Amino acid sequence: MAERGADLAYGRTPPRLLRESDLTDVGAEAYFPIASRACAVLEAATVQHVREQLLAAELATTEEIETHLANVANGDLDLMLAPMITAWGASRPETPDQGSA
Repeated sequence: MAERGADLAYGRTPPRLLRESDLTDVGAEAYFPIASRACAVLEAATVQHVREQLLAAELATTEEIETHLANVANGDLDLMLAPMITAWGASRPETPDQGSA
């Protein structure tokens, strides 16, 4: 995945960026959709997209790819999507200027 540009550390990135922006009470959650129709549709599209690369790298045979796609289409697999990350933080309260009288 990293070779195709995926940031494998992305889930930890949004909270860090919020803290670096001086927010407080930073938190994050991840949601992993599992066994939904969207998972199967995305899996089939992804396999079709990288099919030639899988074959060229000898990571799978045509028969293995076809079997996998058939299993996906039949609903025989519990697939999951990449996590959806939600992150939040709060602005620091404004304090009166210490130097004014």
